[in-house]
Amino acid sequence: MKLIRSLKRENKESGQSLVEFALVIPILLIFILGILEYGWLLNAKITLTSAAREGVRAAVVSTVSRDSRAFDAADKAVTGTSGITLVNDSTHYNYYEEEDTVNNVRNAIVEIKGNVKPLIGIFVDDPFEINAKAIMRIE
Repeated sequence: MKLIRSLKRENKESGQSLVEFALVIPILLIFILGILEYGWLLNAKITLTSAAREGVRAAVVSTVSRDSRAFDAADKAVTGTSGITLVNDSTHYNYYEEEDTVNNVRNAIVEIKGNVKPLIGIFVDDPFEINAKAIMRIE
């Protein structure tokens, strides 16, 4: 008899877990999508920083047309990865050289602004702009 009463009680409460799940799942999904979007953008930032480093390295080891070699190397480093696109204009790409009077060396500097296509697009605008900068000594 007690078994029958306990089964009846469980049947009455079985819908409670479904309601709780329905209330929690949207919050959980937004949280998971936010983590995925942040990871995607962080990966794009790391990739763009690496591309800027590759660009400045190509400029430093070259003796002619450093500016175009730096952009070509940076563009090659991001082609097909993380949804990043580079634009070769003065607002998105900048190469310059600068004297470091303290250390008595000349540095090459590459600054890049890349446009990233978001993975989900709920939390950030499309395209999202990421900046990267790399400095290397010219020897």
